[in-house]
Amino acid sequence: MVDSIDAVASFVGLSVEDVCVKIIDVVRGAEIRTLIITERAGRTALDYICDGVVTFRKKFVDGRLFRELVIEKLRGVEIRNPIYYFTLHEGKFKYFDKFSPLERGKRLCGPHPVIKDGKGTEFYKKGMFSTGSQQLDGLLGGLRRGSFVLVEVLEEISSEFAIDITLSVVENFMMQGRGVITVPCKSISPSYLINIYSSLVGEERVKKFCKIIIPSRSSGGEPFSWLILTDYSMDSFLETFNKVIDSFKKELDENVLLHLSFDRLETNFGSENAEKIAMEIVSKAKLEGDLCIGITFPSTEISPKLRQMADTFLRFFSKEDTVFIYGVHPPTRIYNVNIDFSQPHPKLYFTPVT
Repeated sequence: MVDSIDAVASFVGLSVEDVCVKIIDVVRGAEIRTLIITERAGRTALDYICDGVVTFRKKFVDGRLFRELVIEKLRGVEIRNPIYYFTLHEGKFKYFDKFSPLERGKRLCGPHPVIKDGKGTEFYKKGMFSTGSQQLDGLLGGLRRGSFVLVEVLEEISSEFAIDITLSVVENFMMQGRGVITVPCKSISPSYLINIYSSLVGEERVKKFCKIIIPSRSSGGEPFSWLILTDYSMDSFLETFNKVIDSFKKELDENVLLHLSFDRLETNFGSENAEKIAMEIVSKAKLEGDLCIGITFPSTEISPKLRQMADTFLRFFSKEDTVFIYGVHPPTRIYNVNIDFSQPHPKLYFTPVT
């Protein structure tokens, strides 16, 4: 290993290319594998002399450190994946795997490991809910009671991913006997979402603690106990939504989780009415000490207004199917996010980019 070729060339008084040629002549005859490091950016004569060229880049995303490895050349070898994203956390090089989503329709063994945050716990004393993930609690300290959490999912990330990244808090609420009220993404069917919830916490718990509310033109009654249909009137939707909140609280005597995908609300009610719905629901959650999580996508027109309302603002983005998160408020560094399937119950884990 020559680290770096620039320093060696300066010491011997030759050009970098001349030193590199001399080194290669020697090692090829002796069948020695050699790694030459240069700190010069851009294409140079070294690219043509060497058999392989790998570039390490340090970039910044929204003012936060981001690292990538680019395979520029591998003579005689097919480059199937030219870009890897990596960290030097704790002084170790580690590249990130592509995001592994939950396997749909598969019943997963092992119950959700509950993180209790009710009366008598440290979370409760601090006025916080747990995220349902120990790692995420460590990053954020939990989620404040009576707050609005905005999750902004940027381009190249599917609607299904928006389910995966919020599952831990949904599970944690239901496992503690609290109500969860959901308006799913416009591309996600209610039954698809319920199947995922059921595979993780059980059908009986979902029937008791989960309600999905969507506008519908169907004139018949709700086909499932967990599904509530409204018409396309904003007032009717809000009236129904508030009734479900009050019913859960009266029956369970617990705070509720409101999980809203604003792309569906915009599609069903228009951006102006969707903003009004957001303001009323978020205001009610803050006043009554509940938790409201909102999901937005690049096409969501009311995103700027929602950012102003948010107490916690998280942003997710994807690079070549590798997923990352960072906190806008409170500000955090970038973390790679994935799902660990090695335990009886899958869980999110986060690795910092340093």
